[in-house]
Amino acid sequence: MPVELVSESDLRAALRPHQVDANEFEAGIRDRIEAGVVPLQDVSQKSADPVLTVAATFIPWPLITGGKFAGGGVKLSSLTLAQKLLGYAALPAISLFLLVGATFFSTRKIHKVQQENQSDISDAREMQAAVRQWWRSHRFAAIMVYAAVLILPMIGSTWLLFLLLLASFGLLLYFLTSFARIGVGNRYLVGHCCFMGLGLLSMVMQNPFIGQSEIHFVDQKLIAAVFLMGTLILLPFPILSMARLGGREAFQSKQKTPHWLLVFVTFLIPTGLFYIALQPFRKSTGNQPAIFGGYGWLIFAVMIAVQISAVLWAYVRRSRKGGATQHVTRPEWIPGVLYVCITVPLLLWLTNQIWWPATPDRILHHVESFEMGRYPYLSWQDWEIPARWTIEQGLHPDLSRARAVLDNEIATDQDLLTFILGSAFRVGLVRPDQIDTLPDLEEERRSLLPEANPRKPRRIYGLNQNVWVFYALADSNQLSSEDRDFLEQRLLVTLENPVVKTSDMLETALRVTQLLEVIDRPIDREKYRKQVHQWLREFHSTQTHSFQIAGGFEKYQGVSASMLATSDAVELMQIYGIPEGLDLNWVRSYLRPLNFRPANRKWIAAVTLDRLNRLPGATQLTLFEWLYYERSLLAAMLLVALCLYATLSSPLPRKDNSGTNEDSALG
Repeated sequence: MPVELVSESDLRAALRPHQVDANEFEAGIRDRIEAGVVPLQDVSQKSADPVLTVAATFIPWPLITGGKFAGGGVKLSSLTLAQKLLGYAALPAISLFLLVGATFFSTRKIHKVQQENQSDISDAREMQAAVRQWWRSHRFAAIMVYAAVLILPMIGSTWLLFLLLLASFGLLLYFLTSFARIGVGNRYLVGHCCFMGLGLLSMVMQNPFIGQSEIHFVDQKLIAAVFLMGTLILLPFPILSMARLGGREAFQSKQKTPHWLLVFVTFLIPTGLFYIALQPFRKSTGNQPAIFGGYGWLIFAVMIAVQISAVLWAYVRRSRKGGATQHVTRPEWIPGVLYVCITVPLLLWLTNQIWWPATPDRILHHVESFEMGRYPYLSWQDWEIPARWTIEQGLHPDLSRARAVLDNEIATDQDLLTFILGSAFRVGLVRPDQIDTLPDLEEERRSLLPEANPRKPRRIYGLNQNVWVFYALADSNQLSSEDRDFLEQRLLVTLENPVVKTSDMLETALRVTQLLEVIDRPIDREKYRKQVHQWLREFHSTQTHSFQIAGGFEKYQGVSASMLATSDAVELMQIYGIPEGLDLNWVRSYLRPLNFRPANRKWIAAVTLDRLNRLPGATQLTLFEWLYYERSLLAAMLLVALCLYATLSSPLPRKDNSGTNEDSALG
């Protein structure tokens, strides 16, 4: 069949009426973008998480995509000041680079200011008058700064605390610049201001709310300890500089020198109260060790003797001083000695988790020195967790003390014996010859294995009170194969149909899993893995209640996290694996070493943290994560270093030889 081809010119002429105009096509696309896509972007921005919006703004899209994508949908200029500060403080890399950059530029600024600092005023009275005038002109700003320093740490948010410490960098630079401008930027005033500033920060950083609601791996009380250490390092410089100016008496004062007894009592009362407050925690077998070992009263007596000697020496020296001019360098050390006597015990208390960590040897000693408290059930429950850990780690603990206590409990048939037998069996303290002497064993056996036929498996009520019966029957070979099958069904019914689904689920799941192993009917982990993982996610808490730390697992949903529930959760993760979406850093934060934990929870937290870090598939903490989450501690260290650098780089005050002997209260 012949085919007639159409010429190209005829084809173009036929299609020309249907050709799309390029300009009209472009205009139509632009109209559709403006009418449809832009509103969609606006809706997505309104519904997006504000934190994610801020994070997306700081992402360098051109750098990541090689220039193929220009932006993230939100411009930095469209963010509010609060969102910008949140972005700078919360994003890991930005906040750390911001800290390093602030330190670098602060150091350069201090160096530049000190090169131009001449410290023209050398007379103590003129210096005092200039400083008073400076404070008068800045009194409103000072009130705002003091209010911010006192209020912001009470909120407890890490990024607010981090911004406060970064703002302290700027305040330090402003002090240096202002003092240099009025001619009083010498080592005495710079060191004195740095000393007072670090002292104020050390007090507010002891706020119990700091770091409770966010992830941290060290006790946030260490921030206060860093500032206290900074004051101790800076203390000699103002004292030595004051001596060059003629001592305390070179400054003008409108008040009389307080009586020596008043000065002594002022320093004695805090020391005495502090030592008395430590008395409940001086037993080394409890949670907290004796900070001063067995020489607590001797150390206390030495501190009091030093204070008495310092104050009396100052009083005798002043009473003997006549009208002749005398050098007053040594008495300037007396307030410093008193300050050290108060600060060092407080510093030791804040850092006792460093000096007395929960090492394997100390945990072993705690297990071997078993001591039952007023509530036997709680004592055994708290002791059992570190005891099983020492056995798992092959430390071969000597359990003779705990076994002697148990023997006495069995022999005297104590009322709470059934509550502690579960812990005793799990640790392996009960001997085979003691099983027949256990009270109510036969009655409990009939309760678990009724003789009526047909036997329908039912839920076990009060499983924790009946745990010991499973161990006793299994260890004494009193269970037939049919009995084991029936008990297996009852345990699974208890797991699948709990009485209350909002409490004790983690402990119930762990006990059922353990008891099935005891009766040689191991649980099908794959079958129950999804359910256990769901319970772990439901009972995990990232909220803080009262003075509790966030990140642990709850015994009752909606209530504070529990150390025992957290221990049960970690043991469940050893068996069933880590649930998807569960951030282990939250759990690490909850278990971090603290300077104080009630009862014996210090040892439970230590062994649970070790188990957590050994979980199969657990992501280990990286250095970058540690630096990011502890950026406030790093900022505190750098601030102390800057204060020390600013003080040492300041010029010494000109030595005064006038021998002025007027009283003063400045110093």
